[in-house]
Amino acid sequence: MTVDTGPAVRSYDSASQKRRAGPCAPQPAGPGELRSAPLFAGVDEATLSRLSADASIEALQDGDVLFHQGAVVTDLAFVLSGYVKLLRISSSGRQTLIGICSDGEIIGEAPTDADESHTLSAKAVGATHVLKLPAALFARLVKESPSLCAAVMQNSKESIARLLGEIESLKSQNADQRLASFLLGLCPPGEDRCRFRLPYDKRLIAARLGVKQETLSRAFAKLRAHGVRTETRNVHVESVSQLADQCDRLGRPRLSLGRRKIETQCDAA
Repeated sequence: MTVDTGPAVRSYDSASQKRRAGPCAPQPAGPGELRSAPLFAGVDEATLSRLSADASIEALQDGDVLFHQGAVVTDLAFVLSGYVKLLRISSSGRQTLIGICSDGEIIGEAPTDADESHTLSAKAVGATHVLKLPAALFARLVKESPSLCAAVMQNSKESIARLLGEIESLKSQNADQRLASFLLGLCPPGEDRCRFRLPYDKRLIAARLGVKQETLSRAFAKLRAHGVRTETRNVHVESVSQLADQCDRLGRPRLSLGRRKIETQCDAA
């Protein structure tokens, strides 16, 4: 995930402020807004025009609910700017953070049939703009448009790849490595020394990384020795290359003094 919204989203933000009629009034969206989502990058113009006929843009505030788990899918939504968290709610009412969607990403799953239900709940994180398309129209066009069908299949493959990467991280990396990897993903490309702002609060970061808040605090403290300083949500990285190198080392277990002696004797033999 990156914090850069990209030219398409920034131009939308400035333009949307001019054309918004009310504080949260949905606004119509054209093919240009749809094209800003990676899913539609290779979709033909005719299909894109049909999809945009009933498309809308909505402004959300922190905590606003897009949909509830178990509800019938009526819209397919994308993040234009901001963040949306996906939650899985157990029968006991406990919420588990499944993921966080950012610019251009589908919120949940793309419907392929009518009367599908949401498998997750979705809430806005901070001020967020989303693009909505009628689910029934989208499902019908997936069957009619080869380019849209191919785009949905490719998106599904990429989503599975991301999930596999997150599972691998949870199983093979400790908390220190996960935090270091997360911060590396936020560093601007091409800069070795950088400053940036965390996209959301540390409580949500802890949930995304699968650690407790106190564990995250200890991980941040350890990174100070490697040139990472934080002030609330502002982060300063002295050397991105050093942090990347340290990310691997953070996962290596420390040898006890007795074990070091044994290994030294074995090497000498």
